[in-house]
Amino acid sequence: WCNPSGGPYRSAQWDGPVLWSQPSSIRVEGGTTINNLDVYPNPSRDIFNVTFTSEDVQDLDVRIINVIGEVVYTENLNKFVGEYTKQVDLANYTKGIYFLEITTDNGVINKKLILQ
Repeated sequence: WCNPSGGPYRSAQWDGPVLWSQPSSIRVEGGTTINNLDVYPNPSRDIFNVTFTSEDVQDLDVRIINVIGEVVYTENLNKFVGEYTKQVDLANYTKGIYFLEITTDNGVINKKLILQ
């Protein structure tokens, strides 16, 4: 559910677990598409495999950020189109929550990573 007037929705009562799912194709404002975004295994003890497809030529920034906002991995992809596959090793980082952030020409896509 989304608050139609904008901003977050806050429930006065917590009724237990919430299930979350993400589509395999994410379209951001302006029509640029990132398809088949997948990160596996997730959770992981060390290596995350990041895969996606870009249908359009676009400049992309791929970053992994920890919960305090520090960038632990970054890659700039200029004029990228096609399939992207990368293994990112986080074995030397503190266990916890990280965020994959893909910045396209028209928006930002985020996905949560869990390092165990």
